[in-house]
Amino acid sequence: MGKGQVRQSCQLVVIDPEGKAHHLPITSDLRDPEKLGTSFRALGVTHSADVRLICDPSERERLEPLIKAAWPAASFSEKGLGATNYEGAVVELQLTDRYFRAIAKIGFHYFLTQFPEYAGSEPCFVDIRNFILDDSGEGLDCVNSFVGIRSQPLLTPMMDGGRPDGWMAHVLCAEIRDDELLAHVEFFVSQHYRSVVYTVKLGNNDSGDRLAATGHIYRYFADGPVGNFAGEARPLIVTRRAESGPFPPFRPSLTAAGSFFFGKIQRV
Repeated sequence: MGKGQVRQSCQLVVIDPEGKAHHLPITSDLRDPEKLGTSFRALGVTHSADVRLICDPSERERLEPLIKAAWPAASFSEKGLGATNYEGAVVELQLTDRYFRAIAKIGFHYFLTQFPEYAGSEPCFVDIRNFILDDSGEGLDCVNSFVGIRSQPLLTPMMDGGRPDGWMAHVLCAEIRDDELLAHVEFFVSQHYRSVVYTVKLGNNDSGDRLAATGHIYRYFADGPVGNFAGEARPLIVTRRAESGPFPPFRPSLTAAGSFFFGKIQRV
C-alpha cells in the first residue's frame, strides 16, 4: 500500500459448506507448516468446500511448498491474476474520542512551545487539559467544544484551491487573539489527499496578552529520508497579525448524527 495504491493481503480464503468465507492471513515471515496448520484449525472449519490462495506472483514460489508441507494431499488448480483496480471501493473509518484528544494534545503542546510565557498549568487551560486526559470513553460528547474544522486554508498556495506539487507535509499553527488562545493542526498535506484543518480552542485570553500568531511546516524530503531525518521543519511567514474579535465560525468535527465528517474514503 502506498501513493493511493492498495492490494489484497496475502491469505488463504476458506469457503465453508454454508458459503461463509474465513480469512487466514499469511505473513511474510511464516515458514513453519505446523504453525500454518494450527492457524487453519483455529478457524473452526471442519469441512471446507473451497480454499483459495491470494498472493502476489512473486510469493507463489514460497507459499505453494509451504501449503504442500502442511497438507500433503493439497493440489493447485488454475492460477490467475487478481483485479488491479477497485472501482468505487469505500473504506469505513471508525474513530473514537482519542483521535480528537490527540489532535488537541498536539495543538496544545505546539502552542506552549511557541509562547513560552505559558506553562500550560494556567487556569485558562483547565478545560482543555481535562478533555485531553479524559479516558472515560465519554469524550465524544464534548469534542465539538474543543476541536472544530477550519474553513480557511493555513497555507497560501491553497487559498485558491491549489494543491501541493508532489510533496507532503504537516502544518501546525498557533495564535493569541484578544479573546481566545487557539491552535491549528493539519496532517498529510499532499497532492492526493484533501486534508482537514482542525482548530483547537485551548482557552480564553483572560489576561489580555499580546496578539500574536506563528506557524511551522513539517515537510518530508521528496526523495526519502536523509540520514536519520524524514524531513525538515520550517517556520511559516505569517501574512497577517492575529486579529481581534471572535474567531470566524468553523464547522463542528462531529455532525448532529454523531458521525465524522471524513468517515468514508472513496477511491474511484
